[in-house]
Amino acid sequence: MDKSTFVKGYTKILTNAWSDDNFAQQLKSDPKSVLAEYGLGVPDSASVEVVSSEGTEGSVDDQVRIWEEGESSGHYTLYVPSVPAVESGEMSEADLEGVAGAGDVSICCCCCPCCTST
Repeated sequence: MDKSTFVKGYTKILTNAWSDDNFAQQLKSDPKSVLAEYGLGVPDSASVEVVSSEGTEGSVDDQVRIWEEGESSGHYTLYVPSVPAVESGEMSEADLEGVAGAGDVSICCCCCPCCTST
């Protein structure tokens, strides 16, 4: 799995876990199903541990590295910080290229008669 795919799924999982207690509980009770829904499927034989962390230590890069280790070991660990961590800094050119054009364009914001999303 490439980094941008992982980051996209991971960030959606985090935002849902932070905003919906039922989702957070489902993530803990049935992590494999939730991960699969967000494009982060793991083999049936793998184990998944969801760890709630109290601090904001670590980074997305740390989680990517931990996830890649899980691909080798068969034991995946997903850290879910209790408080959204906001990183400041600049993205590298490679990171920008990875996310450029990756936005969700399935929602039309116009009100013209040709709009198919109404």
